[in-house]
Amino acid sequence: MTFETAAARTAPLVEVRDLAKVFDVSAPWLNRVIERKPRQFVHAVDGVSFSIERGKTLALVGE
Repeated sequence: MTFETAAARTAPLVEVRDLAKVFDVSAPWLNRVIERKPRQFVHAVDGVSFSIERGKTLALVGE
């Protein structure tokens, strides 16, 4: 038998705040220099927050 406090039972198991993910989708360095193109980025997520409570499930689906 384990002893849990009330705070431990109500606290999230996982908590994420202001998650951001950026992917660099630029052409290779030499191609950018020859073609005089800047680097390009895709902002997949920005400012995403979530928490997962004990006993709950979170599913992420993407392409």
